[in-house]
Order: sequence, then C-alpha cells, then structure tokens
Amino acid sequence: MSEDVGKTGRQRQLALDFPAPGPTLDGLAVSASNRTAISVLRRWPDWRTHTLAVVGQAKSGLTTVARAWAAHAEGQVIDVKAFDKLSHKKVDALSSQPVAVDDADLIRNEDNLLSLINLSARNGGYVLLTARKAPALWRVRQPDLASRLKSMTLVELGPPDDDMVVARLRAAMRRRFLKLPKDVEAYLLLRIERNYEALESFVESLHEQVEGREVTVPLARDVLDGQSGTRPLFDDGED
Repeated sequence: MSEDVGKTGRQRQLALDFPAPGPTLDGLAVSASNRTAISVLRRWPDWRTHTLAVVGQAKSGLTTVARAWAAHAEGQVIDVKAFDKLSHKKVDALSSQPVAVDDADLIRNEDNLLSLINLSARNGGYVLLTARKAPALWRVRQPDLASRLKSMTLVELGPPDDDMVVARLRAAMRRRFLKLPKDVEAYLLLRIERNYEALESFVESLHEQVEGREVTVPLARDVLDGQSGTRPLFDDGED
C-alpha cells in the first residue's frame, strides 16, 4: 500500500513539474472590448501590411496576446531589453520571420526598430508590436521612424466590458484556486473599477484575506473598501 502511495506521489510530482501549455489565440477570452484585435491577429498572414501594433492598458494581456500570436504564426517573442541589444545581423535574420516585440513603446534602439520595420516588408517577415500607447505617440528622434509609426496599422485591447470583467475575474480566481459565486460576480460587476489592474489587484487582495473561507459578498465588499482607486457605481445601502 505504501508503495502505491509512493508511485502516486511521484506521478503527481511529474504532473506538477510538466510545463503548462502556452497561450493560444483560440484560448483567449474574447468580448466586444478586444474582438477586433483578436480577429486581426487570427487573419495573419493576410494582413494589409507587414507590421501591426496592439495597444492596451496595463495588465490587459498584451504579453499573452504577443505569445499567442507568435505561437499561431510559428514565430517568436522578444522583450524590449533583448531587442535593444540585438546586432544588425540578428535584426536582419528576424526580418524574414514572424516576430513580436513586447513593450515596444519602451524601445531605445531606434536603429533596430526602423531596420526591422523596413526589412520585414522586403524580406517577407511580420512584426507585431505591443505597447501601452499608440505608435504615433511614441517619442522617437528619427523622422523616418516617426513616419513609419504614424502610418502603422493599430488595434486595441479596450477597457474591460462586463463580459471581459467576468472572464478576467474568473481566470484570476482559478489561478488561485478560488471560486467566484454568482452573487459575488453580480455584486462586483456593479462596483469594481473598469481597468485590468484593478481586477488583478482585487483578486490578489481577496486571496490574501480569504484564509480558507468561502468567497462572499461581505468579504468582497471589505476587499473593495480596502482598495484605493476603486469607485463604486452604486451605494451599497443596507445589503
């Protein structure tokens, strides 16, 4: 009997150590807030141009979207620090394949970015740039780069609507092995701030305070009351 338990334990350890699958476009939560953006990403390689920018709030899922598209296109994702350090030879090599640059509005190496944009159109590659701000608003020194950014196709991960609020709350709760009861969900929909950081912050605070208890409306209310920046849409009254 103890041997069987030991085998079960080893099997469980192997399961825990196995890497979780990466995000896919089909696996992303979709609502009116991001439907256009996801639709454009799915249409690759039938884009109008070889470059596309995706913008959104903090915690809106930009990195997840970049990884999902890279998996869809069999390309790769490069963070901004690594991109700034790329040699000209490496940029040239990347320009013939699908590549996503995450946090692209923080790029310092303008030569690399301009080269990648120009070479991708010539060499058959595709470039996805994720950022908090539209490319036309990026502060760049090179006029040629500024011109390319202003004319770039842009899609947005918009502020979360009701459907996305529910989807993100449920996903964040699942990651922490918490359940979101329907009455709590309805309560939060009327009161939680409509931005992605607020959603993640709420679930993190809830996780810290739940301490083995059931998730209830009074507990959710206490967490919201303790968060700065949360703006209720309605007074709770005596509920």
